[in-house]
Amino acid sequence: MKKMVIMSMAAIIFATQVGIALAMLDGNPRKGRFLFRQECRPCHMENPIGAVPAHYLGPDAKRQAEWLEVFENKENLPCYEHWKDMPEADLTDILTYLHGGAADSPTPERCG
Repeated sequence: MKKMVIMSMAAIIFATQVGIALAMLDGNPRKGRFLFRQECRPCHMENPIGAVPAHYLGPDAKRQAEWLEVFENKENLPCYEHWKDMPEADLTDILTYLHGGAADSPTPERCG
């Protein structure tokens, strides 16, 4: 009986996490791609003269679970100061784009 209760609780927790993740992916990937290129790419993909080498960060730089974790813990990111001023809908669109093109997605995508 105790094992059944533990298994039921684990299933509920898993279903809740999946539900949260799916709710976070209810964005527009086309708009997310545009916003990523506008808001994120300048810092993560370009290398201005005199700057340290750029750190590539396209959709395929992380797996889907890693993108979810990034957005769940966005307040820990160095660029959070910029993110906190963005509408939540825009962040959802960006996550939807990145998640859909992640390294382990059916269609990995490099942002170029």
